[in-house]
Amino acid sequence: MTKLNAIATILIAATTTSGFTLPQQQQYALRTPSCSSTKLNLFGSKNKDPSNPSGGANQPGMMDQLAMFKKAQEIAQKKAALDKELSNEKIVGTAADGKIQITVKYIPPQLPANPTPGYEAANVEIDEGYLESVSAEDLSKALVEAIRDGENCAMEKVAEKYKSLEEDMKGILGGMGGMAPPQK
Repeated sequence: MTKLNAIATILIAATTTSGFTLPQQQQYALRTPSCSSTKLNLFGSKNKDPSNPSGGANQPGMMDQLAMFKKAQEIAQKKAALDKELSNEKIVGTAADGKIQITVKYIPPQLPANPTPGYEAANVEIDEGYLESVSAEDLSKALVEAIRDGENCAMEKVAEKYKSLEEDMKGILGGMGGMAPPQK
C-alpha cells in the first residue's frame, strides 16, 4: 500500500510542476482569438459583416430556425394524421381474375426503431368454385400475386397521400439553403 501511495504522490507532484508544461510566455503566444464560421445570427439570416465574402446567406438566423421548427412540428402532425387515415383504409389486392382478394393493412412506421412502414395481410377471400378447381401450386402462386398486388396498391396510396407533405418539406429545406422554396 505504501508503494501505491508513493506512486500517487510522485504522479501528482510531477503533473503540478512546470517541467511538464510550457512556460507562461509560450502559452500566451499559442493562444489566438478564434472566430467561428458557424456564428449564430440571432435576428436575421444574413451576416452583416461586409468583410465576409460569403455574406452568410445560407445560415438561417434564430427567428428563421424557430419558424422552421414550428413548420416541422406541423408536418409531423400532418404525417401522423395521414398515417392514421391510411391505417384505417381498406386496401385490396387481387389475383386470378378477382377470385382471390387479399385485404392489406398499412402499418405506420414506428420511429426511430423501425423507420419504414409495414404492410400486413389482414384478410383473405377465395372464391369457393375457384378453390375447388385449382391445384395447390396455382393457388400458392395466385396468393403470392394477390399479396404483392395489395402491397403495391398500398404503396401507391401512401405515395399519393404523402404528396401533400412533399411541398411542405421543400419549404423547410428551402429555408435551410438545401432546396428552392415551393413556387405558388
